[in-house]
Amino acid sequence: MKNIALIGPRGVGKSKISRKLAKITGRPMVSTDMIAVYETGGISIPDFIQSHGGNWGPFRNLEYAILTKLSGSRGLILDCGGGILFDLDSTGKEILSDRKVRVLRENYTVVSLSRPTSVLVEKIQNDPTRPPLSSILSYKTVLESRLPNYRAHSDFQIALEERKIEEVCEEILRRAGWL
Repeated sequence: MKNIALIGPRGVGKSKISRKLAKITGRPMVSTDMIAVYETGGISIPDFIQSHGGNWGPFRNLEYAILTKLSGSRGLILDCGGGILFDLDSTGKEILSDRKVRVLRENYTVVSLSRPTSVLVEKIQNDPTRPPLSSILSYKTVLESRLPNYRAHSDFQIALEERKIEEVCEEILRRAGWL
């Protein structure tokens, strides 16, 4: 049984769907963000980023280490942070992470979840538990640059708008070969 990894932008519903998948299947669910907090001794992601001068590079390296550790698992449901497919280049610009994409594609059925941008912006704009992306305008810019990569580096995509969570979970399990 291959693992399932849910990818997509922050606020799309990866955590909620992964918890429901775990409940339905009785399989373990793990969040890359929760493991990151554990690995940093309980430091929140926003505080971790801030402690590195706003540099996301150390966090992206931590995500890679987490993916690598979990890659030997089977039957795992993985709730990935919104930036899981990305790293930073030498200038600090976000780029596609070949190393993380490779680990995901080799060890997981990768499912890209999506919702309309307006719904995502509304959902995350006042959430203090999410690391800041400077502004809503920059969130839209980041989202637009990431969306093609979520689609391109997944085994299949699911649009969540107007769908019941049970229906989405059933489709994921069927398409991932778990049913």
